[in-house]
Amino acid sequence: MPRDARCYDVLIASPSDVQVERKIIAECIEDWNAQHSRTTGVIIQPRRWEFDAMPETGDRPQAFINRQIVDMSDMLLGVFWTRLGSPSGVASSGTVEEIDRLVAAGKLAALYFSTMPLPYDHDPAQLAALQEYKKQIQPTALYFDFSTHEHFRRLVSLHLGQRMHDLAGTPSDPPPTSKIARAVLSIRRGTQQRSGDVRTMQVIVELQNLSQSRIREYSCDVSMPKAALTFASAHYVGEIASKDPSRRMMRFTEEGWKGEPIFAGDTRQIVSLELGIEQLKMTGTYLHGDYEGTLADKISADAVIDGEVFHAEMPLSEIFGDLPISD
Repeated sequence: MPRDARCYDVLIASPSDVQVERKIIAECIEDWNAQHSRTTGVIIQPRRWEFDAMPETGDRPQAFINRQIVDMSDMLLGVFWTRLGSPSGVASSGTVEEIDRLVAAGKLAALYFSTMPLPYDHDPAQLAALQEYKKQIQPTALYFDFSTHEHFRRLVSLHLGQRMHDLAGTPSDPPPTSKIARAVLSIRRGTQQRSGDVRTMQVIVELQNLSQSRIREYSCDVSMPKAALTFASAHYVGEIASKDPSRRMMRFTEEGWKGEPIFAGDTRQIVSLELGIEQLKMTGTYLHGDYEGTLADKISADAVIDGEVFHAEMPLSEIFGDLPISD
């Protein structure tokens, strides 16, 4: 049955290296429409230049995109990973130009930056340009980092609902099948390093506040195989007794930050560890150990915030899976 509806255009803006994230944004919009459009009479329309732009000649390509799509959009969701994008003739990239135009028009531009491991073929110059842009906008923007695609999906679902409530007066509750947590606890790989003859991997445990209020108190326990610690005999800050002699345990609380809260949208690095397994294959030395068993193990983290429990884990096979191991 035909009915009237209000339509809001959401521009998906990004360089070319975040195709998965662009699809996730579109899927979050579809989810919102399925949940709210029939009862509210509001529809969100995703706008992407590759689907919505028309061929034209006689001007800059970005100028055509601006007239056809950008200037007609009601809000923008922008996402970056390793690239800033190509210069547009007006701004450092087409994506940056789109962001600037919506901000100048008084419209919302919500930005997200991926902290996932860099691909081996990334462009260092593009990464440097992106980092410089991120530094430039810090005084005038509140942006969010994400460490996994699922983390990104939760952020977009949460923020899209909130912004549509502000924009159109619609409910901001997420679909009942998509529970939005107050925080995200995550484990990610950092940079490859070296400890003597052993190649190691930096592993980072992070806690991000997804709520609109501060996290004032938290506790996070991190557990890892003792054999994977390159300095297995060292005492680590925050270390506590482990019931399993093959594992090491560390506990971190807000007291380690002198009681400083985790503010809304902020990410706190709980700990950064240097893990390695090559030493376990050094036969005839005191470092020799169960290489296969350790590789099959994992690092895990458990946090408690206001009685809510958060868990994250990463198999060592994922940490060292693409790191060639020497005999």
